[in-house]
Amino acid sequence: MDWLEEFDNELSQVFVEAQAMVALFPPPLDQKGLSYLNKFNVHSEDSSKNYICYLLPFWMKEISTLPEEDYRKLSLGNVFAMLYFFIQDDLMDEPSRDRSQLILSNLFYLHFLDIYRSYFPSNSPFWTYFNQYIREWSDSLTNENHLDYFQSNPSMIAKKSGPLKLSSTGILLLSGQEELIPPVSDLIDRVLITLQMSDDWMDWHEDLADANYNSLLSMIKNEHYPSQILTVENVKISIYVRSIMNRYVDIAAANHQYILSLGIPLKHLLSFHETIIHDLSRDAQEIEHLRVSQQHGGLHYWLIENTKK
Repeated sequence: MDWLEEFDNELSQVFVEAQAMVALFPPPLDQKGLSYLNKFNVHSEDSSKNYICYLLPFWMKEISTLPEEDYRKLSLGNVFAMLYFFIQDDLMDEPSRDRSQLILSNLFYLHFLDIYRSYFPSNSPFWTYFNQYIREWSDSLTNENHLDYFQSNPSMIAKKSGPLKLSSTGILLLSGQEELIPPVSDLIDRVLITLQMSDDWMDWHEDLADANYNSLLSMIKNEHYPSQILTVENVKISIYVRSIMNRYVDIAAANHQYILSLGIPLKHLLSFHETIIHDLSRDAQEIEHLRVSQQHGGLHYWLIENTKK
């Protein structure tokens, strides 16, 4: 994975610096903050690998020329933004969780703002984009369930992660390339849609149980059960019998073709997107192979009984 390995040293520095800053939080938030940060540290075993959040600034090197320190600082800013927004997500999913998390998120948010304020004065157009991305994030989270964005407006799915574009937009402003902000934003949105599709494939069982919005479940409901409440069994039938994953992968592949048509030379971001599609395609092919091989052996019954989680 060239999009990761090439920047391993830079990421190590980013997380070491983040740890040093969090360690200065007042107790016990210092330990809570370090524990939460470690959940996303790319070098920590079993951590959640949110690669695009902290790698996007480094991938932007291909179309910009800033001092190396600036890419690291903006990646660090993205780490703190990531921590802030993930805690917001946690609190929305589980309002009763530890209230200290809310306080902790504000400390993360302060560090995120401090880094970006050091680059962009109050009159910079950066803050207009800042307002736009935060409003889009709010809109997407508020309305995704009842507006069914995967069917009505897929670009809004990307807006849930839109604040990470603050680094790419900031880099383009700092390098005097504001005209590239719309196409680069469009490209990143397509990557984020595919990334969300991958997450939704992995999380569909949990999302179904928790009534969370999920693009795969949206597709299944619209194609096969428009007037029914989805159950685990009929989702499995759509996946393992009706081959819906093949069409799901086709959507992700179409995103890649669109990205290529933009002609923006962000090879690491394109390679990252290809990795996501490869993994989705591999899973779809394995399901199709299973379907064909079991075609004459009570496939329906076997699947329902043997794919339960």
